[in-house]
Amino acid sequence: MKHALVYSRVSTEEQAQGGHHSLDAQKSTCTKLAKDLDYKIVQIFEDPGKSATNMNRPSLQDMLIRCQDDKSIEAVFVQDTDRLARNTNDHLTIKALLKKVDVKVISASQPSIDDTAEGNMIDTIIASVNQFQSDLTSRKTLKGLEEKVRNGGWPLAAPVGYKNVTDKHQNNIIGVDEVMEPLVREAFRTYATGSHSALQVANMLYKKGFRSKRGLRMQNSKIIGLLKNRFYIGEVCWRGIKVKGKHKPLIDERTFDAVQTIMTEHNRHANRSRKHNHLLSGFLYCAICGHRFTGESHPEKKAKYYHCTKRIGHKEKYTKMDYLEELVQERFKDLQFSQKFIEMIVQRVKHRFSEKKEEIEKNRKTLFNQMKGVEQRRDVAEQKLFNGVISDDDFERNRKKFKEQLESIQDQIYKLEKVREIRINEVQEVLKLGRNIFKAYKEAHPLLKKHYLGLFWERFDIKNSEIVKAIPSRIFKAIQDDFKASQIAHKPVFVRRASVLRGDCHPIQSTLNPVGVQIRSEWGGYRDLNPS
Repeated sequence: MKHALVYSRVSTEEQAQGGHHSLDAQKSTCTKLAKDLDYKIVQIFEDPGKSATNMNRPSLQDMLIRCQDDKSIEAVFVQDTDRLARNTNDHLTIKALLKKVDVKVISASQPSIDDTAEGNMIDTIIASVNQFQSDLTSRKTLKGLEEKVRNGGWPLAAPVGYKNVTDKHQNNIIGVDEVMEPLVREAFRTYATGSHSALQVANMLYKKGFRSKRGLRMQNSKIIGLLKNRFYIGEVCWRGIKVKGKHKPLIDERTFDAVQTIMTEHNRHANRSRKHNHLLSGFLYCAICGHRFTGESHPEKKAKYYHCTKRIGHKEKYTKMDYLEELVQERFKDLQFSQKFIEMIVQRVKHRFSEKKEEIEKNRKTLFNQMKGVEQRRDVAEQKLFNGVISDDDFERNRKKFKEQLESIQDQIYKLEKVREIRINEVQEVLKLGRNIFKAYKEAHPLLKKHYLGLFWERFDIKNSEIVKAIPSRIFKAIQDDFKASQIAHKPVFVRRASVLRGDCHPIQSTLNPVGVQIRSEWGGYRDLNPS
């Protein structure tokens, strides 16, 4: 008796419907036909809940391998050819693989298909019709999803912070995940401070339960995608459709916009972990071709250079790293805050430091009171031990508990002191920056220098190892917004930036208007970019 296999498949939708397309129905039909044709079924392969639009199906792959390895197999029975594939190319590929090992495909509902030229033509036509039907179904499904999106719904799995639920009418809607919602809010608020990277946000919130579905720390790319997702401000964006969603926004637009601005700045002047971190990476551009400069370090030669990454149509020479960094440092001499702005900085820093100092002092008094309370309870326990009221074992347990509580409180007091030291260091650095930008930059740690570069400068264009153009940073716009309450007028003005743009001495309109920032002109004196 000839040996054969049975292959059956149902999609999730067909599986739910049952009937003619059920696995049992296919198995019964194929087995009966095989018996009638004098074939012995040696194995049945089933792919439940699998689409036929691709070949990525475990049992299909196993069936093809069995046919290649077992020379006794002469046929594969299927109920319909669309069980094998609903894609013409895949269908012909499967038929070709089976034909190569002399295995026939026998369809229970299409017995007229044989291996003749006519049979192959009919088979190909049926495969094309199957694909057309599959494409039509996909199109109808897609149209339905698009209609749902246009009505403010969401067709996919809910983003982190939300969950898929059903309303009283059994409609699928997006609800708020009470567990993850506060963590999503905290992720946005933390990143919006500008003091943390996406990786640091993920690490900080991991201990609080901000994790992937597998319980792992969120990948950096996932955090960035979350922070960029406008779904959190109430918008639905899908396949080019952008509408107001029916779900509850978790983040206000101001916070969201602040996050996008900070992310742009981080990407532009990223200081990622590398073997060599070069100070001006991300700030230097070729004035000839417009491409970025890159830094190279050659420890064996004790040499470091910056150079154009492309050098298309030109031969911009390598420039020593120290030389260009010195030129950039000199440009900070061109920047100076107005006296009014410096006074404002001093007042604000003083006010904020006083607030933090009061908060720290308040917390410290609370901790000292807690410590005093623990010590009193410890003294009472000792007195009870002396009077024989409690046993040695009870006293030992209490003593251990009191010791742990006191150590915990002392640790918190120590951390408060460290916070106060950090605050005063921050104050010192801010005041130094306000009073003398050049000196603050020159004396700063390399990591802090990188921040100062991003604060004040957008880019430097280099030609023949010289800075031919220096463009101030748009971060000044954030400074302007932060100090709106100062009642200083913010008006666009025309200024000459000869010192900043060397050789480009025509009047240009300022789009930055940083509050009280001055740029020194080549002909002497200072001009306010935003005079009151």
